[in-house]
Amino acid sequence: MKILIYGAGVIGSLYAAKIASRKKFAVTVLARGKRLKELNEKGLLLKSMKSSNIETANINIISELSPDDIYDFIFVTLRKDQVESILPILRNNKTKNILFMVNNPSGPSKWIEVVGKERIILGFPGAGGKRENGIVHYHVVSSLIQPTTIGEVDRKYTERIKALSNVLKEAGFKVAVSSDMDCWQKSHLALVSPMANVIYKCGGDNYTVTQDKKAINLMNKAIREGLMFLRDAGFTLIPFKTRFILYIPMWILNKIMLIIYNTKWAETVISNHALIAREEMKILADEFIQLAHSRGVNLPNFEELAKYI
Repeated sequence: MKILIYGAGVIGSLYAAKIASRKKFAVTVLARGKRLKELNEKGLLLKSMKSSNIETANINIISELSPDDIYDFIFVTLRKDQVESILPILRNNKTKNILFMVNNPSGPSKWIEVVGKERIILGFPGAGGKRENGIVHYHVVSSLIQPTTIGEVDRKYTERIKALSNVLKEAGFKVAVSSDMDCWQKSHLALVSPMANVIYKCGGDNYTVTQDKKAINLMNKAIREGLMFLRDAGFTLIPFKTRFILYIPMWILNKIMLIIYNTKWAETVISNHALIAREEMKILADEFIQLAHSRGVNLPNFEELAKYI
């Protein structure tokens, strides 16, 4: 099976390496600029946050995608602000199955318009990390918190979803298939946008957040506000466990978040991404706020935190 990973950041590098570790998959990574040079010189190197060992991957490396370069699956692992520029390239390519592992609360309508609904699969990674000196330091998130999640635009369970699930599972990832990835993405953004934005407000990282209890409280109020908006607007909160955030007493939620932010996990999964993807987080927050405004709803706490991006 031929698989292209379009994007060689933390997520693209991790999924490429893990899938390539199974010899039955031929994995190609598309990279540009400094990352392309880095991969050509050093290869694809990874290090788990739980290990001191450096992992290497046997992959092909390209810098351009031609129309007739066909794969069984293309994984798009770029940031939201990078995706629009590659849509014409994907449109001209003849690969039938394109997985967008991209945070996208506004929905896939623009992607569908350019690439075609029948070709698009929606997804989100269950991992995080950072890249330093050519090495991707990664952490795969517990399946209890966030497995790699995929789903069809039309919510059906198809043969290609089954095949894609098998690819990811063989690579060692826990996988969940969502019946409504659009609602999943919106629910996810309502949670993670305030969790990133509070880091900007506190002017540092996850550890500086723990020194500001008022900021933690504002973050939790913003999270609840976003989730309540989605629920009241008729969007399903997915996964189901997300709904519990609406009912946990605020003082308990504040304590939980203080504990979470004082961990290496928060540094790897929350803080690192927030600090390197500030432009993307700005776009995502603005899209969520625009969605609320289009329904006649203001989000004062959510919008207050978004000012600090």
